[in-house]
Amino acid sequence: MRKTVMLLAAMLPFISAIKAQTNTSQDSIKHYHLEDIEIKSPKYNRNIFEIPAAATMVPERLIENNKIQNLTDISAVVPNFFMPDYGSKLTSPVYIRGVGNRINTPSVGLYVDGIPYFEKSAFNFDFFDVERIEVLRGPQGTLYGRNAMGGLINVITNQPGNKRRTSVSADYGKFNQKNVQVSHNQPITEKLSVLGNFNVRDNEGFFTNQFNNTKVDALESYSGRLKLAYNPLKNFHINGNIQYEDSKQIGYPYAVFNDSTNRAGAINYDHESLYNRKMLSTGINLSYQAEKFLFTATTSYQSVKDFQDIDQDFTPESLFFVIQNQKQHMYSQEYNMQSCEQNLYNWMFGIFSFSQYQDKSVTVEYGEDGLAKYRLPYNEYRYTKTYGNNNSGLAFFHQSTFDLGGLSFTVGLRADFEKAMLSYFYDKFPNGELKPVETFASEMDFFEILPRFALKYSISEYFVPYATVAKGYNSGGFNSTFEREEDRSFKPEESWNYEAGIKAKWLEQRVYANLAFFYIDWTNQQIYQTVPSGTGSMLTNAGKSESKGVEFELKALPAKNLETWFSFGYNDAKFTDYVKDENEDYSGNYIPYVPRFSFNAGANYTLELDNSWLDRVRFHVTYNGFGKHYWKETNEAYQDYYGLLNHRITFEKNNVTLAFWGKNILDANYNSFYFQALGNSYAQIGKPATMGFNLKIAF
Repeated sequence: MRKTVMLLAAMLPFISAIKAQTNTSQDSIKHYHLEDIEIKSPKYNRNIFEIPAAATMVPERLIENNKIQNLTDISAVVPNFFMPDYGSKLTSPVYIRGVGNRINTPSVGLYVDGIPYFEKSAFNFDFFDVERIEVLRGPQGTLYGRNAMGGLINVITNQPGNKRRTSVSADYGKFNQKNVQVSHNQPITEKLSVLGNFNVRDNEGFFTNQFNNTKVDALESYSGRLKLAYNPLKNFHINGNIQYEDSKQIGYPYAVFNDSTNRAGAINYDHESLYNRKMLSTGINLSYQAEKFLFTATTSYQSVKDFQDIDQDFTPESLFFVIQNQKQHMYSQEYNMQSCEQNLYNWMFGIFSFSQYQDKSVTVEYGEDGLAKYRLPYNEYRYTKTYGNNNSGLAFFHQSTFDLGGLSFTVGLRADFEKAMLSYFYDKFPNGELKPVETFASEMDFFEILPRFALKYSISEYFVPYATVAKGYNSGGFNSTFEREEDRSFKPEESWNYEAGIKAKWLEQRVYANLAFFYIDWTNQQIYQTVPSGTGSMLTNAGKSESKGVEFELKALPAKNLETWFSFGYNDAKFTDYVKDENEDYSGNYIPYVPRFSFNAGANYTLELDNSWLDRVRFHVTYNGFGKHYWKETNEAYQDYYGLLNHRITFEKNNVTLAFWGKNILDANYNSFYFQALGNSYAQIGKPATMGFNLKIAF
């Protein structure tokens, strides 16, 4: 609590300045203002000023203007959110305020139309027909469980409506980038509507492999979604959706990286690599609105089936090749009852359960150069490790909010139980002959209580300071790759999070500002490591870590047709006690994959025209900056500051729009990802300058 008081004290100068603004005469202010920001997440579903947490909402027009096509692109618009471009959809490391995982269970929660995404290989999916993206920073574990230790991402796609509408969008850009989207909403009856979407995304690749002069990161992806809204009774609603994606990627654009010069070489490896994935997500939501409460039941299922064939050493030598097959099924069920808006007391009760089944086989095959280099007396040699992971969990949660005039106090509690089981088989195949090596079965149980306390005081409807204290938690589990018994599993990580902030708007809602200070103190941080042989990765635990920083968001309408914004995040995340072994002590080093700061500045200007052939022209420009961040805990390899300039110019006439866009138009050079394997370091070069156009017709 002392840390929270200190954070509030640091904000007093800002409070005084904003409060003075709220008393400014409004006589000369024109009557145009920013739209109210609503958070539609089912467990919040209220104005952002009523939520005692730092939150960012990205509406559909900004998703389109910034050409946000997946979660990675959100890094450009949300402070202290960072998701590096891994090079394929297999792994999606997401970090909020320094909290995140490279592999295994993500530390950041993701919900898409109410469906939870627990598997890291499901995070990187194609965005299309998205209505909004909401990012809540800080632990949301009381309401959302162990996956929301760093925060929560809520993706909401457009909903079925009672008006018939159709839209077709075609996009083409440099490197033969193609993206076609078709959407149709059809009301069947007054009570039943259906919305269908189809999306095709394709490109020839941005980088070339010098070994065979072919592209190494081509993508071909097909997605479809069907949503249903049925209202059989006035106060009873049924919403269902099903989404399927089939993607094929040629990868990976990795080059050998020199840690001493901090530079990547040319992409040059002998074995063509690929990643294919088929993903099905479906859910149904039932809601009953009574006079004094709202009851919802949400059932979901997700299936992921993928295949990876990858050159493990990424050199011209034929050393190692890895083939991975994976099948995953996840079921979840949630029941939630909450009070309707009351004057003094609001409450929520819920039950959540899930079951996750994963079967994975990993085969490492030695090439001719590998057999010779390691002096293996075989004509061929490979080994296969098969993993069966079964995870299940049950949670009960409650939240109470007391409103006393302008003062609001919230207390929440979650009891979370989880069980993890692993079956393991290790077989070698010297000269094609099966030789079993090891087999075992293990299980682990985890139980945690997650409290949350929040205090909010509405000095006015335009000026709201708040403070929160919450516990974050990410369960332990089994590594999907290991070579020593002590590396089979990793322990849970947990944290205490302190946040204090202010939300304000003034000049008749022409200016909106959000300021937040945070401090995170956590133990047993789960850290990415390579296995001793270098042919895989695993998680281990650090001792203690801390992350602290500040976030600031400002939106303004200086003129009727001009919108400007600026967001900034500073994040100082370090290991405070991390002794890996007697020779390696990383205490005091920065946590990898966490930029020291990030910012986004930009503007939209609309030029209204009064002629027969054009209604308006919209100009959009944005600049994103990312501060220095380290790639590994030694703090030797790093990425220096880099900035990306993007633009979009849109011409509109009735229901037709034609837009010309550009990303990284100054062609900034940077590395977007880094890892180590087989004693080498590797990096992926950031995407070069691209530009193109988009044609959209709605009817």
